Amino acid sequence: MEIVAVILLVLYVVFRYTWYEGRNAPFVPTEAADVERVMNLAEVGDTDIVYDLGSGDGRYVMAAGMRGAKAVGIELDLLRVLYSRFWLWVMRLSNHTKIIRDDIFDVDLSEATVVICYLLQETNDKLQEKLIKELKPGTRIVSVAFEFDEWQVEKIDHRGVIYGPLRLYVNK
Repeated sequence: MEIVAVILLVLYVVFRYTWYEGRNAPFVPTEAADVERVMNLAEVGDTDIVYDLGSGDGRYVMAAGMRGAKAVGIELDLLRVLYSRFWLWVMRLSNHTKIIRDDIFDVDLSEATVVICYLLQETNDKLQEKLIKELKPGTRIVSVAFEFDEWQVEKIDHRGVIYGPLRLYVNK
């Protein structure tokens, strides 16, 4: 009987903290080659401050950290936050990377030099005004699969991911 209670508790926690409703995008992992293409498109280097909005399991944060950049992931899902923090620690990247458990709309992005978004079109539509308001001119924004309608695309990688291309924008 105790094992059933434990299983039900685990299922409740997994369901409660991984369900999409009320969040800015579902978790869709990016293949390693695609992560590297995002880093290359944004030209992430050791002087950058990278923000990954909806960081999921922290792949982009880890990739930026391995390039020497300071990187911040913003994620609501508690399990993914803990998982990401664990891997940043294991990879010895936690001295210049971090994962914040918060809503992307509640975090100040003004120090970013690169912003990575693998969200939904409706979330990008809501997010664009915040990015324009908070980001410095010259900040590079990479959107995976979805676009920002009011900005001009600087570069596009049509290989993209299953849902669409990678787009690079620069805040003017």
